[in-house]
Amino acid sequence: MVLIRQLLLIFLILISATPVLAINATPVVPVEKEVSTPSIPSLSDLGPRQLQLVDFIENSTRQLSQMTEFKIVQDKHQKLVGQLKELQQQVATLGDPTGWYVDRLSQVNIQFRQMRKGFEDLQKDLTARQQGLEGIQNRLQEEDTFWQNWAKSLKKKGVTVPDKTVRQIKKDLSRLQATLKKAATSILGLQEKIGSDQQVIVGEIERFESALIQIRKETFRKNSFSFFTSEFYAQLTLQLWQQAQAGLIATLTIDLNYLKNFDWLLSVMVLTLFLCAAVILHYRGHFQTNEDWQFVLAHPWATACFAVVVGFTPLFAAPPELFRFSLMTCGVIAVTILAVSLMENRRQARILMLAALLLLTTTAFRLIALPQPYYRLYIALLALSMIPVLIWQGNVSLQTRGIKAGRFYRLVLRIATIVLLVSLVGQISGYMNFSFWLLQSTFETGMVMLFAHMAMRLGNGGIIFFLSNEKWAQKNFFKKFANEFSLRLEKILRVIVVVYSLFYLLPVWRIFATMGDAWNFFEKFAVQLGAQSITLRMVLLALISFYLAMQISWLLQAMSETQVFYRKSVDRGVRDAIKKLIHYAMVLIGFLFVLSSLGMSLQNFVVVLGALGVGIGFGLQDIVNNFLSGLILLFERPVKIGDAILIDGEYGTVVKIGLRSTVVETLDQAELIVPNAQIISQKVTNWTLSNRRVRLVVPVGVAYGSDIEKVMSILAEAGETPPDVLDEPPPSPIFIAFGDSSLDFELRIWIPNVDARPRVKSELLRGIDQQFRKAEVEIPFPQHDLHLRSVDGKVMKQVLKDNPAEAD
Repeated sequence: MVLIRQLLLIFLILISATPVLAINATPVVPVEKEVSTPSIPSLSDLGPRQLQLVDFIENSTRQLSQMTEFKIVQDKHQKLVGQLKELQQQVATLGDPTGWYVDRLSQVNIQFRQMRKGFEDLQKDLTARQQGLEGIQNRLQEEDTFWQNWAKSLKKKGVTVPDKTVRQIKKDLSRLQATLKKAATSILGLQEKIGSDQQVIVGEIERFESALIQIRKETFRKNSFSFFTSEFYAQLTLQLWQQAQAGLIATLTIDLNYLKNFDWLLSVMVLTLFLCAAVILHYRGHFQTNEDWQFVLAHPWATACFAVVVGFTPLFAAPPELFRFSLMTCGVIAVTILAVSLMENRRQARILMLAALLLLTTTAFRLIALPQPYYRLYIALLALSMIPVLIWQGNVSLQTRGIKAGRFYRLVLRIATIVLLVSLVGQISGYMNFSFWLLQSTFETGMVMLFAHMAMRLGNGGIIFFLSNEKWAQKNFFKKFANEFSLRLEKILRVIVVVYSLFYLLPVWRIFATMGDAWNFFEKFAVQLGAQSITLRMVLLALISFYLAMQISWLLQAMSETQVFYRKSVDRGVRDAIKKLIHYAMVLIGFLFVLSSLGMSLQNFVVVLGALGVGIGFGLQDIVNNFLSGLILLFERPVKIGDAILIDGEYGTVVKIGLRSTVVETLDQAELIVPNAQIISQKVTNWTLSNRRVRLVVPVGVAYGSDIEKVMSILAEAGETPPDVLDEPPPSPIFIAFGDSSLDFELRIWIPNVDARPRVKSELLRGIDQQFRKAEVEIPFPQHDLHLRSVDGKVMKQVLKDNPAEAD
């Protein structure tokens, strides 16, 4: 009972504290304190005040000297200007950006954006210096005003003013003012210089973003010549071939300066590669039973390479195209090696390796900016050569594995065939951008799906490894709830992987330009509900809050079951009641957090409660009545989960007490849904309220003339036969009445469990019947005497005619 009181106290504290969590706190308006004007000091305060001024001037002069030290800023500026000019020269050699591929446009756009960020950082530095100047300027004005007012006050009082000291102070303040003005001028000049370079970068970014937008707009438009026109073949000139060679040479140029700037990161990358491979080789023997990790453990170097590429690639700022392609090649090869282990047979592995090769080849052609006529011919030849191969592989799979096996593999082959066919038609008819986009987005979507599958395998393996750890497996919580806990973690992992994959695919399918643009769109997307604006971010936070509340509710219930109730041997009904209270409390907390996430204050919640009250008054009385009755059932516990009850003539076991109704399972395993109010307001027979022991009464009738003592002896002996019959109190045969057709007896016995009533009764009746047969005790059937008081004469004559003996 002490435990129950403690848990109830915690529950009440949670209930009382939750409104505070959900209410948008009304901003406290600070009380403005009256700022009293400092009194003019006397002449004796001149010395200390002058010393304070001297310290201020010295500190300000030192700060201004530091603020006007521009060497680091100028070096960074010159470096950024050099990079800007170099990038502009590279862009100029590549021709008009409107004829570029989306990959190159995006890469150059990212490079210009990173340069803009560098200039913005310089501007932030200079802005901080300007703010420091403003602070000194404000203090300087305060000091000048103070000394002027102080001198005037002394003159009014007739006190001799120390003119020499005042003149020196004015001179020092004027000198500081001049230094301050010079520093502000130099900072402003550098800001204007950096600002002009920023305008150049903004113009370049706008130019490339316009080209990207134009390409996206022309995705589903005809934007090139058809293969059946002479204009297309007229493009295949010597100049176009020279342009392809120039693009190849430009791409193969190694940027040594870039590698020098990131040599430390490359060293860490290589070191991490060897370290990851060594760790996998050393510890893979411990994880041989983990099936989800076998494809990783079998290829430690490929796993290490893939992990390093994925982990370190985002750390390289605007990498050169050749370096970026090298990282991509390593990643694709590593992924292919790992994914081959997941394939069902060699045919699938060969198709996967062929797809990886084509992906690298296609990316390489785009990397060197292969002129579009040549690239279109490559895509057409690729489609013409791969479509028969894919169809042939599909037929082979169908013949060798049958119609049921390998369905997903054949579905992938059909999708790839359709994509190549549509891309071929698009290239032939002149829908160049659509063909390029369809082919590239399909490749990238397949890679993302492959990565998602691998991430799920790795995550599931990690969950299994964590839960199978001996240290955790011995705990009561994991003994009882390990499977359910694992399923919940797997669902969370699946949601995270799927959401991130879909988010990543938004730019791939050109719904948004970048993931950042997608995030900004979803973050700013809002629906206006009266004066309240509900954003998608608020809705997402509300859903996460409520989902976490439900998961925490389950976790607290499970922990209470295994860590608290198990040790204290708490009654099952008490356990269920407390777990329900925990669940209701967490649901309430989650609901209040949802309201808070949606920007609803307590006043809005009160309005909702008022509307709910009106709804209760009109038609929700039964629902509220059942809800309150459910709370009464939990607190008063006249009926608990596991109780055997008799309600509406149906005998069954309580299996669930919910918010609105209670579920009772009958002996036929049918489930009765009983409203809680019916259990509270009507008569219910609870066979197991205090204990499960019950008395069983078996009625027996024997023929008139039977030996009563003999019958009583047989019944007493039969009552002791079943093993479930309790010895105390002993079986009790009773002669109860002279019946219409029999002498009526009752055999009364006690059994420890009410659930055994039907079986024990059957055993008793069978034993009584056997004993009666041996003792030749007759069990009569009902007999009735019929006395006729008046009969029709015709009927009587017919009876006498048919039975002459009766007439005598």
